[in-house]
Amino acid sequence: MRGKRLQRCPECDESIESAAINIQEGVALCPMCGTLSRLSELNNSDRCVQEILAQPPSGCSIDSLGNVVIVTASTRSIGGFMASVALSLFWNGIVSVFVLIALAGLYTNLVGPLPDWFPASEMNQGKPEMNGKPMELGETLFLCVFLTPFVTIGAIMIAAAMLSLVGKVEVIVKEYESYVATGIAFVRWKRRFDPHQVRSVTYATTTWRSEDGPSIVLAADRTIKFGSLLQSERAVWLRAVLTELLLHGHDDRHGSSLPQLPWPDRDFHRGE
Repeated sequence: MRGKRLQRCPECDESIESAAINIQEGVALCPMCGTLSRLSELNNSDRCVQEILAQPPSGCSIDSLGNVVIVTASTRSIGGFMASVALSLFWNGIVSVFVLIALAGLYTNLVGPLPDWFPASEMNQGKPEMNGKPMELGETLFLCVFLTPFVTIGAIMIAAAMLSLVGKVEVIVKEYESYVATGIAFVRWKRRFDPHQVRSVTYATTTWRSEDGPSIVLAADRTIKFGSLLQSERAVWLRAVLTELLLHGHDDRHGSSLPQLPWPDRDFHRGE
């Protein structure tokens, strides 16, 4: 059985014993530096920040390109890919039967007889059969509308499988055009934020993956939640990197050798 992770102070990075954690109030008091922190701000790792940053997990990297810092974490997971594919095949296999019926109904009502190669189900008077009679256009349109959310869920499952195979999370840090991008190659979901207004980089545990894949919450001029598909060690690394880059001045970092932000160093303050 895997041991429980240690909790570390976000200020001094010292471990915090369970006796110093108040679950009901959602806070923890560091006995070393006296900082009172929200539980979501704690560094959930048995390794110190310096060690985490010095040993990036596979699929993780930091690139400094002139005035841009790019932090990348891969969402690749063979186990996640296999599970997503199995679930997707099961779901889409069932939905595809009804999709074929809907397509056959549209074709026969709007165009004419089905081609011989079309994998049609039972036919009645040259049209798909519904409730023992030919399916008319109104019934076909209703079926199309009814199937829309099921097809959408199937598409999301396919996208999740692809993300688990070749997807990645990128955080591009510029002085005025920073954003978080999740996706595959050029198909990415971008969410912009102001790096000058970052107040915190915390965890938000998902209900379906409570321990192994905590989401990261970046609070700035807007709140961005991302990284739920990342493996635990990659999420811990990414959160540590963003905390050091965006919340700590270059001289206040935990001994890390991260690239210095290209704009002048400022005083960083933890959000209330």
